[in-house]
Amino acid sequence: MGQLLYNTLSVLGQLTLRPLQWVGSRKLREFWVGRTETWARLQALDPMNDKRLWMHCASLGEFEQGRPILEWLRKQYPEHQIVLSFFSPSGYGPKKNTPLADVVVYLPWDQPSNARKFVQTVAPGAAFMVKSDLWPNYLIALEQRQIPCYVIAARFKPKHWIFGPAGQFMRHRLRKIRHVFVQNQDSFTLLKQRAIDHCSVSGDPRYDRVTAQLSQDNELDFINAFKQKGPCIILGSSWPEDHDLWLPAINQFTELGVQFIIAPHDLNPDEIKRLSGKITADCLIYQGEPDVINNRAQVLIVNTIGHLSRIYAHGDLAYVGGGMGHSGLHNILEPAAFGLPILIGPVFSKFPEAIDLIERGGVLVIKRPTDVIDHLEKFLGDNQPYDQMGAINSNYIKDMSGATARITELLKEDLNL
Repeated sequence: MGQLLYNTLSVLGQLTLRPLQWVGSRKLREFWVGRTETWARLQALDPMNDKRLWMHCASLGEFEQGRPILEWLRKQYPEHQIVLSFFSPSGYGPKKNTPLADVVVYLPWDQPSNARKFVQTVAPGAAFMVKSDLWPNYLIALEQRQIPCYVIAARFKPKHWIFGPAGQFMRHRLRKIRHVFVQNQDSFTLLKQRAIDHCSVSGDPRYDRVTAQLSQDNELDFINAFKQKGPCIILGSSWPEDHDLWLPAINQFTELGVQFIIAPHDLNPDEIKRLSGKITADCLIYQGEPDVINNRAQVLIVNTIGHLSRIYAHGDLAYVGGGMGHSGLHNILEPAAFGLPILIGPVFSKFPEAIDLIERGGVLVIKRPTDVIDHLEKFLGDNQPYDQMGAINSNYIKDMSGATARITELLKEDLNL
């Protein structure tokens, strides 16, 4: 009964949402248009090579969680073709050309016919679902073809619909999954209480990803050319509301020798122009040309993609954007790995790592421009408490690392490819 109701609601949802692509946002259009290309993209699979693996991620955040396992699969099974699917444009867009997969596609809408066709076309030797983007018809299609399915970095809460009366059919599906790797003990206990026994506590592979960043070359010539001897504050993945929060402090503290590096999340030229126009200090916009950098500027706006994780290695304090609005807090693990004290906005309740580090004292929440000014005055007056924050963050990353090894150890024994 639950499965029938789900499929009915799924069809109604598709009929409701599909017309909105013509009047909704750009991402909603990409969501639907991209799915019309899935079957054609799957034709790129080599029909003479039937050794295949499939990983599914909801979005970019889930990709980062699954990435260490994807890298391991690529190295461990180099003869296998890998199909990577996404539900959201925010994952598909940035990663559609990743070398970690042979084919990257949008996952077709979860209907029985789509699921059967997709699984039959891909025909993976094993499937890997990241976190909690679990679609029942795809799980059924995998089960019918006796394809082992593994869930990576899952996290469940008691109020999740799967554990309510309407989720009985999904609990049955979870019992058929080969193994569920969960992030924490609470999720493990919750599954065990529901007789979902093929599970273990592995942790979150994202911590291994940021730990690995520490051993890489994080030097950036254009940052070295910009930096002076004074303190350097990083605003990472910032949005307009984050800029408005920080602008009074930027204009005040640049006069005291503090430098700021701003790496916006959305490289919107109008916002970058607005932001730079409101900054009273000497401000540079870096777009990939190192010769524009000079050591007289106090503010550097990074108008490029792919540098932020290494930029954190050059900072003394970080503010991570997204917590002032509804876009969602961005990655605090990268600055934490480099031992930076971290400030964030007040919207963080869906991010367990933020909650953990706030409780430990490595992350502080700010809400108003006066909060920023207050912290910077304290930071310049006595930075020892902020150094202690950075140490808390660094140690937390070390303590949480190791998920990839725990997951791959079991997969080595269990996969029969």
